[in-house]
Amino acid sequence: MIRRKLITTLLATPLSLLIIFGVFFGEWKQPVELVIMTVTFGLWVSPFILLYGVPVTFLSDFATKRLRGGKRTITAFFIHLCFGILFGFIFPMGIDFSLIGIKLNLASISAMITALFFWGIDELLRRKKVKSKVIEKLT
Repeated sequence: MIRRKLITTLLATPLSLLIIFGVFFGEWKQPVELVIMTVTFGLWVSPFILLYGVPVTFLSDFATKRLRGGKRTITAFFIHLCFGILFGFIFPMGIDFSLIGIKLNLASISAMITALFFWGIDELLRRKKVKSKVIEKLT
């Protein structure tokens, strides 16, 4: 499980940062700057992800270990999403966005996107076929 969480972190962090910078900061037009921003900001944000995001995924696994199938998947989804929103309330940024009529802080939106990538990649790696292929390629 620790290997799966490590792989999830290594994949989810840069992918979520690419989306955040591309969508909210318009960096799709300048792909070199997008990569540089992602790497630079990834180094800065990695401690937060390791200290906040990774324990949330462990909590999600612990809280849903007795559930099966879709019920476990949906519960894990909401755990990740709620803790992503909570991150924005704990560590707010000075930039607010209106999303579906709800005013949200950029930190909440960014943390939700990162949490959804964590959830999605972790769910994919949880599947035995995908898990064995990814681990085979990395080892």
